[in-house]
Amino acid sequence: MPTDGTSTSCGPLSGTAIFAAAPGPRDPFPTGKDRKAGFRSQGDLKMTTQRIKWLDTLKGLGIFFVFLGHTALTNERVDHYIFSFHVPLFFFISGMFCKYADTSGSFRKFLLKGLRTRIVPYFSFGLLMYCVWLFPILLRKYGIYQGSHAIPESLYYKPVLGMLYGIGDSRWLPHNSMLWFLACLFVTEVIFFVMNSIIKSKHMVLAALALFSIIGYIDSIYSPVRLPFSIDVAFTAVVFYGLGYLLKDYLLTSGFDVRIAFICLVFGLGIGFINDRVDMNYKAYGNPLLFYMSSLMSIYAYISFAKRLPNVRLISYVGQSSLVFFLLQDAGFLIVNIITYLMFRTSPNSLAPNIGYACSYVLLSILVLFPVAYIINNKLPIITGRSRGRSYRVERGH
Repeated sequence: MPTDGTSTSCGPLSGTAIFAAAPGPRDPFPTGKDRKAGFRSQGDLKMTTQRIKWLDTLKGLGIFFVFLGHTALTNERVDHYIFSFHVPLFFFISGMFCKYADTSGSFRKFLLKGLRTRIVPYFSFGLLMYCVWLFPILLRKYGIYQGSHAIPESLYYKPVLGMLYGIGDSRWLPHNSMLWFLACLFVTEVIFFVMNSIIKSKHMVLAALALFSIIGYIDSIYSPVRLPFSIDVAFTAVVFYGLGYLLKDYLLTSGFDVRIAFICLVFGLGIGFINDRVDMNYKAYGNPLLFYMSSLMSIYAYISFAKRLPNVRLISYVGQSSLVFFLLQDAGFLIVNIITYLMFRTSPNSLAPNIGYACSYVLLSILVLFPVAYIINNKLPIITGRSRGRSYRVERGH
């Protein structure tokens, strides 16, 4: 993500820099005069060019959990816990990053920005990963690599059709199922923008978010039909997005008690285990009360820990480049799988679940993507929705 003090869109996966909000009230829902077209947070009105580096750390940790949750090397309980919060975390951070002042309240400007920073990367990375997806098939055809299942040529078109519909079904997006997040985030931002423009009170927005949580849960139970661009998942995602936006000033200006964070971590872990396995991509939430409790407690805990962690440049760079790492994780896995196969004639996924192996596999998969991220960030920023002429750098200090 750019570090030059510019903002390109709302959300942590857009090449957006987050700015330090001016000191504000510690009350997470301060009262005051409402603006004409919905409320506006202090983070929208007054910003400095100081990048908040703990948010890069938080996103870097989030990317690690996303990778870890998608390996075949974690046991069922670890997988269960990671899925209870890792996707809600990124929707929550997206809400924190949103600055409606950038579009002057214009829906047209907002929509155009969303198309540039969400839909352009959606199709750019979708087509890029489609080529990567075909590569091991060709290697298998010529006997170089045996780690990919044979795919009938008649099915090669399915990923293209899947991108047009925009849901994360592995049958239709086998080349990059994570694309669903960008499609859903675009819809989520549109929903919240409209809500934010109509409703004049933060407390009424909270009520609207509660209503959306009910709608999302009812849809997950009674609607077997998946809506295009994950509109159905957006009913639930907007709750986390909206809470991130509402709590932005409070989270940026308030201190955190590590003891409370640890308690939240333990309870988030415990409640997450009590609940059924969560998978937002497939509208699987389990008990809705347990789902929101466990995810929000875990989100609070990791925000607190990110504030306390020292600034590690590699983690920060992953956070700054979260869009690239998020959407190219399958490429990272593929590279490590091919290298492992060529060296040892075995696949990491053939090993028994082991958290040590899983973490090593994830770290290697992230590391091999650093050159790719550097090239995209500095030579091909247009595919991430950013303008040319901006370069990435890893910031020093905390």
